[in-house]
Amino acid sequence: MKKIFKRQTLVILIIMTGIALSWAADGGWKKIGESEGIVGYTRPTTKSSVVEIKAVGIVDAPLAVVEAVMRDISAMPQYVYLCKEAFLMNTLDMKSGGDVITFYSLTDLPFPISDRDVVSSSEWTIDKMTGIVYCHAEGVKTTLKQSEDIVRIPFSIINCILIPRSENKTEVIYQVLCDAGGKLPPWLVKMLSRDYGIKTIAGIRKMVKKDKYKNVKEIVTTTPHIKK
Repeated sequence: MKKIFKRQTLVILIIMTGIALSWAADGGWKKIGESEGIVGYTRPTTKSSVVEIKAVGIVDAPLAVVEAVMRDISAMPQYVYLCKEAFLMNTLDMKSGGDVITFYSLTDLPFPISDRDVVSSSEWTIDKMTGIVYCHAEGVKTTLKQSEDIVRIPFSIINCILIPRSENKTEVIYQVLCDAGGKLPPWLVKMLSRDYGIKTIAGIRKMVKKDKYKNVKEIVTTTPHIKK
C-alpha cells in the first residue's frame, strides 16, 4: 500500500512540476501576499476590469474531507471570504446532482458598495491516475433570484484543484477570474485581490476540523478529468 502511495505521489509531483512550469511560462503571476503558508497571487487579464487571483495552500486533512467541505454549498458562508448566502439551485432548467452542481451565492461587500451575486454551474472531475480532483465553476446567465438591490456578476470562473500530498494533507489551488459588474473603488479591488483566495483557503482549514466532515473517508467525484 505504501509503495502504491509513493508511486502515486511521484506521479503527482511530476505533473505538478509541469503545471508550475506552464504557469511560469504563462507569466504575469505576481505574489501579493502570504499568511500562515497560504500564498496569494494576481495577474492582469483582458477578460475583466480587475485582476485574476490565485491562492495556494496546504490543508491538514485528507482530500476526501476537503472535497466534502467544498461540495457542501450551504456551508460556503462559513469559509468563502465575504460569502453571505449560498444554496443549491434545482429548477426545470438548472439541476444539481452527482458531479454537476448549480448554486446561487451572494457576496457581502462593504457599505456603500452594492452586494454582488451569481448563479454558477460547477463540474467536479478526477484524474484517476494521480487522485487529483478538479472543480470548474462558471457563472450562468439568468435572472433567477435576481434583485434590484444586488448587482448580478456578469462573468465568473472559479477553478479549484485538490492535490493529495499525503494521506492527511491536501494542497488546494484556488483561482478566480471575475468581472464584478460596474466599477469598484481601488481600495476594495486591492483588498479582494489580496485577501479573497488566502482567506478562503484559511476558512477551509477551519472547516475540515468540524465533526460533520473530519471522518469522511471516500472521494465522491467520479467523472474522469479531461485535459483541455
